[in-house]
Amino acid sequence: MWDFATVTRPVARKDYDCQAWSWIDYSGCYPNDFDEEEVAIIEKARSEGFKIIKGTKYLRVSGKWDGEMTTYCARLDLQGICDDHELQEL
Repeated sequence: MWDFATVTRPVARKDYDCQAWSWIDYSGCYPNDFDEEEVAIIEKARSEGFKIIKGTKYLRVSGKWDGEMTTYCARLDLQGICDDHELQEL
């Protein structure tokens, strides 16, 4: 859980790894528990190397998680899937 955090949705100035994919992958839900649209989103992200692409908006959460200062970055489309399926708590 976040002890405290700042949530922003900046535009990427470079490519970043998307951390939302880890939550989807570790959930064991993919692909059976997702609808066709969600599978298409995941496959598009896969084709882009699960990267947040330079010039796109993304979710950035910076703060203290379990006593450690950290930053979480995610593509908005994959984060939406995480949110819809309650795969994590932000």
